[in-house]
Amino acid sequence: MISGGRLGVWALAALLVLLGSSAAWGAEPGKAVIVLPENATVQRAELLLGEIAEISGPAELVEQLAQISAGTSPQPGSSRNLTRGHIEVRLRHGGVDPRLVEFQGADSVRVFRVLPSAPEGTIQQEDGIPVYEVVVAARDLQRGEIIALSDLAVEEREPRGGRLDTRSPQDFVGLRTTRTILAGTPLSDLNVETVPLVERGDAVTLLVRTGNVVVTAQGIARQSGGLGDLIEVENALSKQKVLGEIIDANTVEVNVKEAGTP
Repeated sequence: MISGGRLGVWALAALLVLLGSSAAWGAEPGKAVIVLPENATVQRAELLLGEIAEISGPAELVEQLAQISAGTSPQPGSSRNLTRGHIEVRLRHGGVDPRLVEFQGADSVRVFRVLPSAPEGTIQQEDGIPVYEVVVAARDLQRGEIIALSDLAVEEREPRGGRLDTRSPQDFVGLRTTRTILAGTPLSDLNVETVPLVERGDAVTLLVRTGNVVVTAQGIARQSGGLGDLIEVENALSKQKVLGEIIDANTVEVNVKEAGTP
């Protein structure tokens, strides 16, 4: 038989065990707990810790942690992975000692970015990963082809690790392929481009303005580019190479302050 005194001791010991067990789920006094989910979805260009994790603890510390920048968000339709180590580095940059924080949950969080107004057809799956309607090649496209609407199709894709371009099919019409694109491959800036206004090797007029004086010379484009792009051009006579701005399909204006007279 256990006496009353011993019973009190055993009860106190059991209570301490229970308290110790529950404390394992929280944090030491003065510390905050950051619980990382496996996936998180954001809309803004900057990743704030409070938007990708659950934070609890002292109110002032929680508020400070929530405003810590975890870096730049991925492009809409793509994702990036943030580890605990990455977040600890960001804590130091934000003036917070990582020793004041206890991590729980996943070892890393994969962050997906969606547009504030998600494109029609965007679906949020049960696991939190969004699915996008993306434009893909409807047939094999060879390098240098000008894209027509009939060359395109729309499919649903998950942005697992890679960037998905969420533009509409009409946005790709008239662009040019920069490499062979197999049927079913998503289109993006990695495999299509705007048809250059000036092509590498084109003969162009070099234009230099100095006050009210305008000087022209014949040149050769050493790079391709569109309207307003800076490209390298070569004076056909002196062979001097300078940078100039494309102002139309036949003319490149050279800034004499940066390049000197061509």
